[in-house]
Amino acid sequence: MLLIMARCQVIPEHWEDFSKQVEQIIPLVHLEPGCIRYELHSDVYTPGLFIFHEEWESQQHLDDHIASKHMKEHFSLTTEWMASPVELMIYTVTDVEKKTLS
Repeated sequence: MLLIMARCQVIPEHWEDFSKQVEQIIPLVHLEPGCIRYELHSDVYTPGLFIFHEEWESQQHLDDHIASKHMKEHFSLTTEWMASPVELMIYTVTDVEKKTLS
């Protein structure tokens, strides 16, 4: 399994555009094979910083996601809205243990 953290620093005049664009792709991404989790968060301390938290079954599923038609369209539209290049952190997970805090 892969865990992804994608940091997107969006320029102020496109914060709302970016949010609306992402609202359109999230349902499509959730339908992709191998997608376990795909969430967008906004950093409350850094205006315009959006963070995707993703889980994918495999590298191939992530590669297919990035190469999908809707993601290519998303990247071509939103790249000019970024204040800096999108930063990806990719973690390979070999074991998961679930616990509950009491």
